[in-house]
Amino acid sequence: MKLSKKKQFGIVLAAFLILGIPFKVMILVEGFTEVRPVNAIPPLAGLICGPLGALACGIGNFISDFFGTLNSASGIGLISNMLGAYLPYRLWHIYSHEAPNVHSIQNILKYIGICYTVALVVAWSLGFGMYYCLGQWMEEMYTYVFFNNFGFSIVLGLPLLILLTSQDVQIECAKAPSETMFLKNAKFRQIFFIFYTILMSVFLILVVFYQMSPVGQPLFMILSLGGLLGLFFAFC
Repeated sequence: MKLSKKKQFGIVLAAFLILGIPFKVMILVEGFTEVRPVNAIPPLAGLICGPLGALACGIGNFISDFFGTLNSASGIGLISNMLGAYLPYRLWHIYSHEAPNVHSIQNILKYIGICYTVALVVAWSLGFGMYYCLGQWMEEMYTYVFFNNFGFSIVLGLPLLILLTSQDVQIECAKAPSETMFLKNAKFRQIFFIFYTILMSVFLILVVFYQMSPVGQPLFMILSLGGLLGLFFAFC
């Protein structure tokens, strides 16, 4: 099944709003985040629609913020949700030469690993983005965003991806991205993002398990610069 770009954008945007807006009442952090089954959408949107799906997710999140959580952090939320869709698209094609699918145990594990990395990056970009850009640090924000993203991308996202890539549907996924300027060697790209995932996992360990705060901690600034550098290499 092949969909035009307009239909892809419209479907992703509509799905984001339909799943996002009704759950605004299930608040986790007042004014900032809630229970979000809509977080199952970005990995699917990225894998199937590529950059167009990422754009639809970012805009969808921004629009849904008008229904209860619109604030100074909404711009960061837009960028984070675009990352949540674009990174799976990039990472899948770094670790696989197949079109996105979960027809084998290997591909299911690959999808779960990608969702873990993406959940770490989205939690970092939102939690630490709010701190370094707006001066607001909320440990619970980082924690809820990580578990929202990782949990729903597996519990809801995986079954949906199985359905969408099944023989009955056979939806056509976006073409693989062009090579980046810096990470041209395929093996090096794979190793690079393993270390990048380890770096992002350090944030998770320090914040969730050791309950450390970036306030007055230059270590988090250094680690965050490494995170930004990793995204630069992922995109350029």
